[in-house]
Amino acid sequence: MRKLLITAVVALVGVLPMAGHAQTQAQAPTVAKPVSETPYPYVVGLGAIAGIVASQYILFGPAGFPFFASTVTPGAAIAPEISVGVSRMFAITSSVTGAWIANWFYDH
Repeated sequence: MRKLLITAVVALVGVLPMAGHAQTQAQAPTVAKPVSETPYPYVVGLGAIAGIVASQYILFGPAGFPFFASTVTPGAAIAPEISVGVSRMFAITSSVTGAWIANWFYDH
């Protein structure tokens, strides 16, 4: 069994370098676009906002958005967890908006 394994390893080591294909012509290098010219920053920003909104909805349901859905009656108390979640949404949204504005200034 040991001799069979040694023979297989030697055979594979000898065959693997020959498995590659040589290039017949030199390939011209392709230059990738800068990230600021792609939709990548916007996709990442929208993903961050959507992720925090989705987690807020999963944790608290529609009641997790008291300021957006106008579900808060005057004088009603808001649970601390919902306040933390709403402030998290405001923080993420404002930071993503700031990043988008900085990206726009960088491009122009």
